Amino acid sequence: MFVETRTRPALAEVCRRLELSDADAVLIRHHTNAVYAVGDVVVKIAPAEFGVERMSAVVAVVRWLAGQGFPTVGLSSRLPQPLLVGEHAVTVWQRLDAAIDTPVTMAELGTLLRQLHALPAPPVSLPTLMPMDSIRRSVQRSTILTARDRDLLLKRLEPLAARWREMSFPRGASLIQSDPQTRNALRRSDGTPVLADWDGAAVGPREWDLATVAVHCRRFTPPGPAAFSDFTATYGWDVTSWRGFEELCQLRELQMIATNARKSRPGTDAEAEVLRRIIALRRGDQDIVPWRIL
Repeated sequence: MFVETRTRPALAEVCRRLELSDADAVLIRHHTNAVYAVGDVVVKIAPAEFGVERMSAVVAVVRWLAGQGFPTVGLSSRLPQPLLVGEHAVTVWQRLDAAIDTPVTMAELGTLLRQLHALPAPPVSLPTLMPMDSIRRSVQRSTILTARDRDLLLKRLEPLAARWREMSFPRGASLIQSDPQTRNALRRSDGTPVLADWDGAAVGPREWDLATVAVHCRRFTPPGPAAFSDFTATYGWDVTSWRGFEELCQLRELQMIATNARKSRPGTDAEAEVLRRIIALRRGDQDIVPWRIL
Protein backbone atom coordinates (compact mmCIF):
# COMPACT_ATOMS: atom_id res chain seq x y z
CA MET A 1 0.00 0.00 0.00
CA PHE A 2 1.11 3.54 -0.74
CA VAL A 3 1.33 4.84 2.84
CA GLU A 4 3.75 7.03 4.78
CA THR A 5 5.55 4.10 6.39
CA ARG A 6 6.48 2.93 2.87
CA THR A 7 7.72 6.32 1.61
CA ARG A 8 9.65 7.48 4.68
CA PRO A 9 12.64 5.17 3.92
CA ALA A 10 12.86 6.61 0.40
CA LEU A 11 12.71 10.12 1.86
CA ALA A 12 15.50 9.27 4.29
CA GLU A 13 17.73 8.06 1.44
CA VAL A 14 17.10 11.18 -0.66
CA CYS A 15 17.83 13.40 2.35
CA ARG A 16 21.08 11.49 2.94
CA ARG A 17 22.15 12.26 -0.63
CA LEU A 18 21.18 15.90 -0.17
CA GLU A 19 22.96 16.07 3.19
CA LEU A 20 19.71 17.05 4.89
CA SER A 21 17.99 15.57 7.94
CA ASP A 22 14.78 13.71 7.15
CA ALA A 23 13.77 14.45 10.77
CA ASP A 24 13.20 18.03 9.62
CA ALA A 25 10.94 17.00 6.72
CA VAL A 26 7.33 18.17 6.71
CA LEU A 27 4.68 16.01 5.03
CA ILE A 28 2.71 18.23 2.66
CA ARG A 29 0.53 15.57 1.05
CA HIS A 30 0.26 11.81 0.76
CA HIS A 31 -2.33 10.90 -1.85
CA THR A 32 -1.36 10.70 -5.51
CA ASN A 33 2.26 11.17 -4.46
CA ALA A 34 4.06 11.56 -1.17
CA VAL A 35 5.24 15.16 -1.03
CA TYR A 36 7.69 16.28 1.66
CA ALA A 37 9.27 19.70 2.20
CA VAL A 38 12.76 19.69 3.68
CA GLY A 39 15.29 22.50 3.62
CA ASP A 40 15.13 24.35 0.33
CA VAL A 41 13.59 21.49 -1.66
CA VAL A 42 10.39 19.50 -2.06
CA VAL A 43 10.79 15.75 -2.43
CA LYS A 44 8.08 14.06 -4.48
CA ILE A 45 7.86 10.27 -4.18
CA ALA A 46 5.68 8.50 -6.73
CA PRO A 47 3.86 5.20 -6.20
CA ALA A 48 5.59 2.13 -7.59
CA GLU A 49 3.18 2.08 -10.53
CA PHE A 50 4.70 5.38 -11.73
CA GLY A 51 7.84 4.00 -13.30
CA VAL A 52 11.09 5.84 -13.90
CA GLU A 53 10.25 6.03 -17.62
CA ARG A 54 7.09 8.03 -16.93
CA MET A 55 8.82 10.31 -14.45
CA SER A 56 11.69 10.80 -16.90
CA ALA A 57 9.13 12.18 -19.37
CA VAL A 58 7.83 14.54 -16.68
CA VAL A 59 11.35 15.76 -15.99
CA ALA A 60 11.95 16.27 -19.72
CA VAL A 61 8.72 18.27 -20.10
CA VAL A 62 9.56 20.53 -17.17
CA ARG A 63 13.06 21.19 -18.49
CA TRP A 64 11.63 21.95 -21.93
CA LEU A 65 9.03 24.30 -20.44
CA ALA A 66 11.74 26.14 -18.51
CA GLY A 67 13.74 26.43 -21.73
CA GLN A 68 10.70 27.97 -23.41
CA GLY A 69 10.48 30.56 -20.66
CA PHE A 70 7.21 29.14 -19.36
CA PRO A 71 6.61 29.85 -15.65
CA THR A 72 6.89 26.44 -14.02
CA VAL A 73 8.19 25.16 -10.72
CA GLY A 74 11.81 24.21 -11.32
CA LEU A 75 13.65 20.99 -10.59
CA SER A 76 16.45 21.06 -8.04
CA SER A 77 19.90 20.94 -9.59
CA ARG A 78 21.40 19.19 -6.58
CA LEU A 79 20.66 15.65 -7.75
CA PRO A 80 20.09 13.88 -11.09
CA GLN A 81 16.44 13.53 -12.03
CA PRO A 82 14.51 11.31 -11.63
CA LEU A 83 15.93 9.08 -8.91
CA LEU A 84 15.03 5.44 -8.40
CA VAL A 85 14.98 4.79 -4.66
CA GLY A 86 13.84 1.29 -3.87
CA GLU A 87 10.60 0.80 -5.80
CA HIS A 88 9.87 4.52 -6.05
CA ALA A 89 10.66 7.10 -8.72
CA VAL A 90 11.58 10.33 -6.94
CA THR A 91 11.87 13.91 -8.13
CA VAL A 92 13.31 16.84 -6.19
CA TRP A 93 11.96 20.35 -6.73
CA GLN A 94 12.77 23.89 -5.77
CA ARG A 95 10.78 24.86 -2.71
CA LEU A 96 8.43 27.76 -3.36
CA ASP A 97 6.57 28.84 -0.27
CA ALA A 98 7.80 32.38 0.32
CA ALA A 99 4.44 33.81 -0.77
CA ILE A 100 2.25 31.02 0.57
CA ASP A 101 -0.22 33.50 2.08
CA THR A 102 -1.02 34.89 -1.38
CA PRO A 103 -2.64 32.07 -3.33
CA VAL A 104 -2.67 32.11 -7.10
CA THR A 105 -5.95 33.56 -8.40
CA MET A 106 -8.26 32.10 -11.03
CA ALA A 107 -7.41 35.01 -13.32
CA GLU A 108 -3.70 34.18 -13.00
CA LEU A 109 -4.45 30.52 -13.69
CA GLY A 110 -6.20 31.59 -16.90
CA THR A 111 -3.08 33.44 -18.01
CA LEU A 112 -0.86 30.45 -17.22
CA LEU A 113 -3.04 28.09 -19.27
CA ARG A 114 -3.26 30.51 -22.17
CA GLN A 115 0.53 30.61 -22.27
CA LEU A 116 0.83 26.83 -21.96
CA HIS A 117 -1.66 26.12 -24.73
CA ALA A 118 0.11 28.54 -27.08
CA LEU A 119 3.38 26.57 -26.95
CA PRO A 120 4.45 24.22 -29.76
CA ALA A 121 4.44 20.47 -29.18
CA PRO A 122 7.38 19.51 -26.94
CA PRO A 123 10.03 17.09 -28.28
CA VAL A 124 9.10 14.60 -25.56
CA SER A 125 7.32 11.26 -25.83
CA LEU A 126 4.08 11.85 -23.94
CA PRO A 127 0.92 9.75 -23.60
CA THR A 128 -2.17 10.70 -25.55
CA LEU A 129 -5.04 11.60 -23.25
CA MET A 130 -7.43 8.62 -23.00
CA PRO A 131 -9.81 9.33 -20.12
CA MET A 132 -12.05 6.32 -20.77
CA ASP A 133 -9.14 3.91 -20.35
CA SER A 134 -8.00 5.53 -17.11
CA ILE A 135 -11.56 5.47 -15.72
CA ARG A 136 -11.96 1.76 -16.47
CA ARG A 137 -8.58 0.92 -14.93
CA SER A 138 -9.31 2.93 -11.81
CA VAL A 139 -12.74 1.38 -11.34
CA GLN A 140 -11.37 -2.15 -11.67
CA ARG A 141 -8.39 -1.55 -9.37
CA SER A 142 -10.24 0.23 -6.57
CA THR A 143 -10.46 -1.60 -3.24
CA ILE A 144 -13.34 0.50 -1.88
CA LEU A 145 -15.97 0.02 -4.60
CA THR A 146 -18.69 -2.59 -4.46
CA ALA A 147 -19.81 -4.46 -7.57
CA ARG A 148 -22.88 -2.20 -7.61
CA ASP A 149 -20.67 0.90 -7.49
CA ARG A 150 -18.52 -0.37 -10.36
CA ASP A 151 -21.60 -1.11 -12.44
CA LEU A 152 -22.95 2.39 -11.84
CA LEU A 153 -19.70 4.11 -12.83
CA LEU A 154 -19.13 1.99 -15.93
CA LYS A 155 -22.72 2.46 -17.11
CA ARG A 156 -22.32 6.19 -16.59
CA LEU A 157 -19.17 6.01 -18.71
CA GLU A 158 -20.75 4.31 -21.75
CA PRO A 159 -22.67 7.29 -23.24
CA LEU A 160 -19.91 9.73 -22.32
CA ALA A 161 -17.31 7.56 -24.04
CA ALA A 162 -19.49 7.49 -27.15
CA ARG A 163 -19.78 11.27 -27.10
CA TRP A 164 -16.01 11.65 -26.62
CA ARG A 165 -15.42 9.70 -29.82
CA GLU A 166 -17.80 12.04 -31.68
CA MET A 167 -16.49 15.32 -30.25
CA SER A 168 -14.80 17.87 -32.46
CA PHE A 169 -12.54 20.04 -30.32
CA PRO A 170 -12.38 23.60 -31.69
CA ARG A 171 -9.16 24.51 -29.85
CA GLY A 172 -7.24 21.48 -31.09
CA ALA A 173 -4.66 19.31 -29.32
CA SER A 174 -1.50 20.42 -27.55
CA LEU A 175 0.52 19.77 -24.45
CA ILE A 176 -1.98 19.80 -21.58
CA GLN A 177 -1.34 19.80 -17.86
CA SER A 178 -4.43 17.59 -17.25
CA ASP A 179 -5.19 18.82 -13.73
CA PRO A 180 -4.93 22.62 -13.72
CA GLN A 181 -6.24 24.17 -10.53
CA THR A 182 -5.08 26.84 -8.10
CA ARG A 183 -3.75 24.14 -5.75
CA ASN A 184 -1.35 23.15 -8.54
CA ALA A 185 -0.02 26.67 -8.91
CA LEU A 186 2.48 28.42 -6.65
CA ARG A 187 4.35 31.70 -6.43
CA ARG A 188 8.02 32.47 -6.69
CA SER A 189 9.49 34.75 -4.06
CA ASP A 190 9.00 37.72 -6.41
CA GLY A 191 5.28 36.96 -6.60
CA THR A 192 5.31 35.41 -10.09
CA PRO A 193 2.67 32.64 -10.39
CA VAL A 194 3.95 29.34 -11.75
CA LEU A 195 2.27 26.08 -12.69
CA ALA A 196 3.22 22.88 -10.87
CA ASP A 197 2.43 19.15 -10.84
CA TRP A 198 3.21 17.80 -14.31
CA ASP A 199 2.55 14.12 -13.55
CA GLY A 200 -0.46 14.13 -15.86
CA ALA A 201 1.24 15.96 -18.73
CA ALA A 202 -0.15 14.57 -21.97
CA VAL A 203 -1.11 15.41 -25.52
CA GLY A 204 -4.81 16.10 -25.71
CA PRO A 205 -7.55 18.62 -26.45
CA ARG A 206 -7.04 21.96 -24.76
CA GLU A 207 -10.71 21.83 -23.77
CA TRP A 208 -9.84 19.08 -21.25
CA ASP A 209 -7.80 21.52 -19.17
CA LEU A 210 -10.60 24.08 -19.38
CA ALA A 211 -13.25 21.58 -18.31
CA THR A 212 -11.05 20.61 -15.37
CA VAL A 213 -10.95 24.20 -14.18
CA ALA A 214 -14.72 24.48 -14.62
CA VAL A 215 -15.33 21.32 -12.56
CA HIS A 216 -13.15 22.63 -9.74
CA CYS A 217 -15.05 25.92 -9.77
CA ARG A 218 -18.38 24.11 -9.63
CA ARG A 219 -17.56 21.45 -7.10
CA PHE A 220 -15.30 23.05 -4.55
CA THR A 221 -15.54 26.11 -2.34
CA PRO A 222 -13.40 28.09 -2.84
CA PRO A 223 -13.11 29.03 -5.68
CA GLY A 224 -16.84 28.72 -6.40
CA PRO A 225 -18.79 29.09 -9.66
CA ALA A 226 -18.30 32.87 -10.05
CA ALA A 227 -14.52 32.43 -10.23
CA PHE A 228 -14.73 30.70 -13.61
CA SER A 229 -15.61 34.01 -15.30
CA ASP A 230 -12.31 35.46 -14.00
CA PHE A 231 -10.46 32.49 -15.46
CA THR A 232 -12.27 32.79 -18.81
CA ALA A 233 -11.54 36.50 -19.09
CA THR A 234 -7.77 36.01 -18.94
CA TYR A 235 -7.70 32.75 -20.89
CA GLY A 236 -9.40 34.55 -23.74
CA TRP A 237 -12.03 32.03 -24.81
CA ASP A 238 -15.29 30.95 -23.20
CA VAL A 239 -15.41 27.15 -23.33
CA THR A 240 -19.05 27.20 -22.20
CA SER A 241 -19.96 28.42 -25.70
CA TRP A 242 -18.85 25.04 -27.11
CA ARG A 243 -21.68 22.51 -27.32
CA GLY A 244 -19.60 19.61 -25.99
CA PHE A 245 -18.70 21.45 -22.79
CA GLU A 246 -21.24 19.93 -20.38
CA GLU A 247 -20.59 16.35 -21.43
CA LEU A 248 -16.84 16.90 -21.22
CA CYS A 249 -17.30 18.19 -17.67
CA GLN A 250 -19.33 15.09 -16.81
CA LEU A 251 -16.57 12.87 -18.17
CA ARG A 252 -13.95 14.80 -16.17
CA GLU A 253 -16.03 14.46 -12.99
CA LEU A 254 -16.38 10.74 -13.56
CA GLN A 255 -12.63 10.44 -13.96
CA MET A 256 -12.10 12.35 -10.71
CA ILE A 257 -14.44 9.99 -8.86
CA ALA A 258 -12.82 6.88 -10.34
CA THR A 259 -9.25 8.09 -9.77
CA ASN A 260 -9.92 8.93 -6.14
CA ALA A 261 -11.68 5.59 -5.70
CA ARG A 262 -8.47 3.89 -6.84
CA LYS A 263 -6.26 5.95 -4.55
CA SER A 264 -8.43 5.76 -1.43
CA ARG A 265 -7.99 3.11 1.24
CA PRO A 266 -10.83 1.47 3.20
CA GLY A 267 -11.75 3.17 6.44
CA THR A 268 -10.36 6.59 5.50
CA ASP A 269 -11.93 10.02 5.09
CA ALA A 270 -11.03 9.81 1.40
CA GLU A 271 -13.12 6.64 1.04
CA ALA A 272 -16.07 8.33 2.76
CA GLU A 273 -15.86 11.29 0.36
CA VAL A 274 -15.70 9.08 -2.75
CA LEU A 275 -18.67 7.01 -1.60
CA ARG A 276 -20.61 10.20 -0.82
CA ARG A 277 -20.07 11.35 -4.40
CA ILE A 278 -21.23 7.98 -5.75
CA ILE A 279 -24.36 8.05 -3.60
CA ALA A 280 -25.22 11.47 -5.05
CA LEU A 281 -24.61 10.12 -8.55
CA ARG A 282 -26.93 7.19 -7.89
CA ARG A 283 -29.66 9.46 -6.50
CA GLY A 284 -29.35 11.83 -9.43
CA ASP A 285 -28.66 14.90 -7.30
CA GLN A 286 -24.91 15.06 -7.98
CA ASP A 287 -25.22 18.57 -9.38
CA ILE A 288 -26.28 20.02 -6.02
CA VAL A 289 -23.91 18.08 -3.76
CA PRO A 290 -20.64 19.95 -3.15
CA TRP A 291 -17.41 17.99 -3.03
CA ARG A 292 -14.70 18.04 -0.41
CA ILE A 293 -11.19 18.36 -1.76
CA LEU A 294 -9.00 15.26 -1.56
